[in-house]
Amino acid sequence: MKHKVHEIKKFSVIAIASIAVTLFLSYHVAILLFGSNSLDVYNSLKDKRVYLINEIKRLQEENAHLQKEYFELKNLEPEQ
Repeated sequence: MKHKVHEIKKFSVIAIASIAVTLFLSYHVAILLFGSNSLDVYNSLKDKRVYLINEIKRLQEENAHLQKEYFELKNLEPEQ
C-alpha cells in the first residue's frame, strides 16, 4: 500500500513538472510566432530590405542619368 502511494506521488510530480515545462515552452513558441519579434515581422523586414536595396539602385541610376543630362545641358549654355 505504501509503495503504491509513493508511486502515485512520484507520477503526480512528474506529470505536474511535464505540464509546467509544456506550458513554458508553448508560451515561448507562441511569442516567437505571434509576438512583436515574430517570424512574420522578420520576413516582412527581409522583404522591405530587398525592396529598399532595389530602390536605392534605381535611384542611383536615375541620379546618374539626370546628372549626365544636366552637365550636357550646362555645356550647351553660352559662358558669361
